[in-house]
Amino acid sequence: MMPRVRGRGVCGLGGRVDWTPRNNVLIFAELFRCGGTLMIRRNFEWGTQSRETAGIMKSEQPQIALVTGVSSGIGQATAVLLAQSGYRVYGTVRAIGSQPKIPAVALVELDIRDENSVRAAVQTIVEKENCIDALVNNAGLALTGSIEETRIEQAKNLFDTNVLGLVRVTQAVLPVMRTQRCGRIVNIGSIVGVIPAPFMGLYCASKHAVDGYTESLDHEISSFGVRAVVIEPGFTRTKLASNALVAEGTIGDYNAIRQRAARAIEVQLNKGVEPIQVAQAVLAALRAKAPRHRYPVGREGTILSFVRRFMPSAVFDLGLRRQFMLDG
Repeated sequence: MMPRVRGRGVCGLGGRVDWTPRNNVLIFAELFRCGGTLMIRRNFEWGTQSRETAGIMKSEQPQIALVTGVSSGIGQATAVLLAQSGYRVYGTVRAIGSQPKIPAVALVELDIRDENSVRAAVQTIVEKENCIDALVNNAGLALTGSIEETRIEQAKNLFDTNVLGLVRVTQAVLPVMRTQRCGRIVNIGSIVGVIPAPFMGLYCASKHAVDGYTESLDHEISSFGVRAVVIEPGFTRTKLASNALVAEGTIGDYNAIRQRAARAIEVQLNKGVEPIQVAQAVLAALRAKAPRHRYPVGREGTILSFVRRFMPSAVFDLGLRRQFMLDG
């Protein structure tokens, strides 16, 4: 028996229809540019539906979204907002038994550090839905402390989660998106993926890696109708900071400056953006006909992203040191 395949127009914008070879589908692949992205347009000709309407008619079937790390914060806000916006949402947690239910979100057990766990979870979703339209890579952790005080094993754990975890999930989902010639990948980065972050240096490095990875990935996959973007929130009111790992080493020379920087970070977190604002940026990135590479979130994130690129380095560095109270 031939499997049913989902055909569609422009992903995320056009319709979706189910078809099989028995329907005498005639597919004309027409390459065209849509907002700078090479995509494939399919025209369907069958039975009771004309080829003009079959590929572009609004589908009654919801788009399928996979969101990692939905136990709280940005991930949970994003999963809920997507469900409210008409997506069928699968949200991942490391242990379903300890996670309260989230309305309209199907929970899936997944550990982004375990490749077998990742592939099993993605396969479960694909077997149910036949496709994945949107992937939001949100799961991650934070690490505070000076770079010199951080143990190498702590740094490895951070990068295995924040960078390689994201890569594992993306590699598991991409074959599905390539096959359907359609999809969007949204990676949750940070404004510290653009600017320095004293005493969060390795976390900052992991977010710089996500930024470079995402933009490079987008160039590799856009010819298949799949796009990748990064969301760059400023300080956000989530449990990420309170749950952050702390550098295990202690070097006395850093004590005073580390404590001042920690107070400055706490001040910024207290006036940071809410998770729902980040979720709204995710939704905008998923719906955009011509998505941007980066989506700064919040007033601070937008300003810092701009001044980092255009302000002289000496002036920017002076402002950063003042913000983090590095000079007393």
